[in-house]
Amino acid sequence: MPSGADLLAAARRRLAAAPFAPSPREALLLLAAASGWSEAQVLARTKEEVPPAVAARFMELLERRLRGEPYAYLVGEREFYGRPFFVDRRVLIPRPETEHAVEAVLALPLPAAPRLLDIGTGSGALAVTLAMERPRTWVAATDVSPAALAVAARNRRRHGARVALVAGDLAAGLSLAGFDVVVSNPPYVARHEAAALSPEVRDYEPATALFAEGNGDTILRQLLALGAAGLRRGAFLVLEIGLGQLEPLVRDLPRALRLREARSDYAGIPRVLVVEKTNDG
Repeated sequence: MPSGADLLAAARRRLAAAPFAPSPREALLLLAAASGWSEAQVLARTKEEVPPAVAARFMELLERRLRGEPYAYLVGEREFYGRPFFVDRRVLIPRPETEHAVEAVLALPLPAAPRLLDIGTGSGALAVTLAMERPRTWVAATDVSPAALAVAARNRRRHGARVALVAGDLAAGLSLAGFDVVVSNPPYVARHEAAALSPEVRDYEPATALFAEGNGDTILRQLLALGAAGLRRGAFLVLEIGLGQLEPLVRDLPRALRLREARSDYAGIPRVLVVEKTNDG
């Protein structure tokens, strides 16, 4: 039977040679996932022989990773804002960039017990996080995908978050006037940009959560129109956006909305658009 050190060394070499450049550290993480041990336990046992069942499970995970399947789907988890979230191929994998949307919402001058709507919740990462960070917040979350809502429900249970899950497209059937803030990480990648995406993203994550028509801003513009028409005066709309989308979206803002903030991500790319409903029609 091979030792842990033997398995790790061979896996690191293969990961380093993969065209999509995964981190060689993933070898350790995959062995931890296959064995049920912590990373520290794996490192402490590298000289020991690995049981055949663990080695087989490790090789299965490694082969899937080398084909491009995202690590988060292999282990069924991704951390977001300091909390673990269950993920699988039914939902988009939460990104660090989306944490800026959380920070933007938390910085808003909201009532002591605000009402928040997360449109297109996916895994529920935004809705659950905001419910946990602001326990007095009443949170609702929508998604057009029943499969995604099942994942969100699992994460809601995992964290004990008070989130009402609603099946529907965007905010269908809901009155936006009842919310103090609406947040969304909608699809915003143009379909013609698919070829430029990493195969990890393009071939595995749900297309309905990635792609939007036009220049990728079609759903963003729909959300801005919904906010202009439905939000009450003084309420906020917080949207995650893509590269190059800030300027045209701000230029074409409906008259009933005004720009409050454009927050950049860690790479300096404008990533979160925050607008406020005014009293203009």
